[in-house]
Amino acid sequence: MRIPVAVAAGREIDVVGVGQNTVDHLCVVERFPAPDSKQRLQTLAVEPGGQVATALVALARWGARCAYVGTFGDDEAGAASRTSLADEGVDVGHAPVRRGERNQLSVILVDSRNGERTVLWHRQPALVLAPDEVPGALIGRARILHVDGADAEAAIVAATAARAAGVVTVADVDMAFPDLERLLRLVDVLIVSWEFARTWTAAASPETALASLARHGSALVGITLGARGALLGAGGEVLRVAGHAVAAVDTTGAGDLFHAGFISAMLAGLELDAALRLANAAAALQCTRLGGRHAIPTIAAARALARL
Repeated sequence: MRIPVAVAAGREIDVVGVGQNTVDHLCVVERFPAPDSKQRLQTLAVEPGGQVATALVALARWGARCAYVGTFGDDEAGAASRTSLADEGVDVGHAPVRRGERNQLSVILVDSRNGERTVLWHRQPALVLAPDEVPGALIGRARILHVDGADAEAAIVAATAARAAGVVTVADVDMAFPDLERLLRLVDVLIVSWEFARTWTAAASPETALASLARHGSALVGITLGARGALLGAGGEVLRVAGHAVAAVDTTGAGDLFHAGFISAMLAGLELDAALRLANAAAALQCTRLGGRHAIPTIAAARALARL
């Protein structure tokens, strides 16, 4: 079965990403802390992150031509985040720097027993990307637009521009917001976590949630299930893939890499089943090392695990 959206060929840019970037402070703990307790960190690491930003880094490492649209603070963290993208070959020329503002930061507690993480984040209101800062012409030169919906109005403007230009929009949404339904009506490929799907739809099962999400009009809807794999729905059919048995160190960035893997498959023209397997494999390998960027696997490793 083919992926039910057509990705244009012969365009200048493969993927434009509109979304947040952050600098992650990864704190590995013996176990998630109880209230009013203390424990020594087993490991502390600091590296850039963010859903869309990390997906773009993965895609750039795999050979895609990428551009990032989002805001940076003008502090040390903002400079590090911006440089981390530029050094990977991601175009940041359309990403504004907010003078006098601190970049978004995250503290991520990683449970050493199973690699599960809890994210605490802070973002200054001034870092919101304004709708008039969205470069419609840039999006029109792309094959795929990838959004996270964090800056709702900007994401809607970007997706509207993409729809007008025949650019496929992929969304990685993990939080509800008032204009979410407006955005979803413009999304061609919607892939979310089971945690978000369950909260947003109040569904009792992933299959029920999948059907509920599909009503918004996306040609393809997916739900990631962590260690249990993922499922996709398209054209009335549901495809499933089981999780891979890996030694999980840190689940940070697993969803980002699932999206990167699926987008890579779309760019390569793979069939839907192969795209699901590649995305699932990329996400699994991402969990085997600490950190969102450090852990990004090679595309060859992901293809090998997916048996492609």
